[in-house]
Amino acid sequence: MGGFKNLSDMRIPVLLTLVPALVYAAGLLSGCGTRSVEPLIEGVPDDAVAVKVVDLASLLKEAGCEVAVSDGITSPCASVVVSLVAEPDFRDIFTGILSTGKCADLSKVIMFTTSAGHEILTFRLRDEEAFCRIMGCKPEKAVIGEGKNKRDFRRAEVGGMALVMDNGRCWVASRFDDIKGALEGAYRSHFGELEGVREFLDAPGAARLAVNCGRSSLSFLGGGSRWLCIGFNVTEASVSAGAVVMDRDGKLDSIGKRFGEIDTDFLRYTPNDAAVVLAFGKYDGNVRGLSMLFGRFAPVYLSQADGTTSLYAVPAGGVEAVASAAPGSWNVETMVHVPEDVMRDGLRQYKERAGGKARDIGNQWTYSEGDNNYYFGAFDGCLVFSSNREISSAYTNSFNEDFSGRRAAMIVDVASGSVLAKAWGLPFGLSFRLGVDYTRVKARITFNGSHENALRSLLKLPQLPDLKERFRANTAR
Repeated sequence: MGGFKNLSDMRIPVLLTLVPALVYAAGLLSGCGTRSVEPLIEGVPDDAVAVKVVDLASLLKEAGCEVAVSDGITSPCASVVVSLVAEPDFRDIFTGILSTGKCADLSKVIMFTTSAGHEILTFRLRDEEAFCRIMGCKPEKAVIGEGKNKRDFRRAEVGGMALVMDNGRCWVASRFDDIKGALEGAYRSHFGELEGVREFLDAPGAARLAVNCGRSSLSFLGGGSRWLCIGFNVTEASVSAGAVVMDRDGKLDSIGKRFGEIDTDFLRYTPNDAAVVLAFGKYDGNVRGLSMLFGRFAPVYLSQADGTTSLYAVPAGGVEAVASAAPGSWNVETMVHVPEDVMRDGLRQYKERAGGKARDIGNQWTYSEGDNNYYFGAFDGCLVFSSNREISSAYTNSFNEDFSGRRAAMIVDVASGSVLAKAWGLPFGLSFRLGVDYTRVKARITFNGSHENALRSLLKLPQLPDLKERFRANTAR
């Protein structure tokens, strides 16, 4: 349809899935007398695909989960938090773990994925005997490792999950052999030997995640020697995330090297009432991946861009129309800076697609299809295509700080009680900012019209489960 591959879906904040990583911000609190134990990270093999370190109690506290478990049932609040931190197989066992109170030290919880694809949870125990009594497990002796790495452990089974305990540490997995294999791998070479990545995971914050690029779906960021590292922080006002790509020693790669710097001239064509604005500089990587990012709004000629590409979207209909992306309910405009020959060819093709209906209205052409009106033209070296709003270079807005100096950036603004908030089913408004620099990605979400802190507001987003699943799919997590 016109200059878009398909102009029909703004029912949910699809572009937010860029960094649906935000849903992982988390933290912890616990107590019961401590013992000197080996670092948890040294019980993780160095060939793990992903390692997540979570301060679970802080997350529960920030989320307002005053009572995590009552009468053997996880509270609704704690259930939401646990669903973000733990894989589905672990949610029942977490009910038991939370019920042990201070006997399980959850101030640092590690979940990792082995090279064989097994999910394993590990945390410290402050009182193993009391922990087992409350959990109803009956440990028995187990031996893991050979030769100098041979060690005695205690193993048990609770609710169909395997538990292994040793020197104040506990591992949980679907099968005992999964834990056994992971520990034998850690004896040979543990994750703590990746000094740069370990230092990142040990840094303060609500949650930290390291995903091996070569052993996951992130191979476009680097091979097996590179790690995508994402840190999450929670304050009263916001939930934020920062991401870098590094080698095992902590040397940063350029996460934004395939993008040129954004030319902010596009902002003159962007109205201040835009709910979504996205832009990136000249890109020399996998354009198909960028097309997937734009989804149904992918601009034609994206693969031929020789400069900045941008998009803005403004809801223009009622709640039901915007929610269903009815014809005429959205104003969407894309700008793609292209070479002069592509410009000429692009304008010719737009006119041909209009089927003889394109009218010259001065500095642009327009035509209609049903309830949609389309506009296209050449502006400042860019092919511009717009739906339901005439192209103008006379706009002023407050977005310059979000895009200036960036390689790629995105903003989403939704006012509390607005048509868009209602169409997307949001109980309040939000503001989302994402910026890609040469070596770093930063994202931040705040809320308006909510009387609760940022994390509690985030947990109430109806899109949260979908965002989390998209994040897992994009990171093999």
